[in-house]
Amino acid sequence: MTDQGYPPQQGYPPQQGYPPQQGYPAQQQPQQFTVYNSLQPAPDTIVRTTQVQPNDYLVFAILVTICCFWPTGIVAIVFATKVKSLFSSGDIQGAEQASASAKLWSLISLGIGIILIVVVVIFIIIFIATAAAAAANFADRFDGYN
Repeated sequence: MTDQGYPPQQGYPPQQGYPPQQGYPAQQQPQQFTVYNSLQPAPDTIVRTTQVQPNDYLVFAILVTICCFWPTGIVAIVFATKVKSLFSSGDIQGAEQASASAKLWSLISLGIGIILIVVVVIFIIIFIATAAAAAANFADRFDGYN
């Protein structure tokens, strides 16, 4: 039995291959064989743990990287991405350490970001106050010319 082509229809002869062409080797007729699968499917191994995956703090790490201080935020993202792979490979302690490191570096980024924002706001206030004082001093100089 061949599994090639459609079965012959009534009133039509079975299909044969094309006639050999010049310069090309003749077509070989397909050999009939049966394949037996002697391999048994491997059983699926399911590993269940009673522990819950530690928080990876990935969203927190991404937000502080974008909004606060990117150099330490990148370190937080690296540790946050390690949590899931370590936990799924069975390294629970490593996953917990990576989670703690991701949280620590995220908090460091947040702290540096808050400090930088406060410093910038103070500089802006000093700049505006200095500019206002200079403008008032400039205006006072020209009041006597009227």
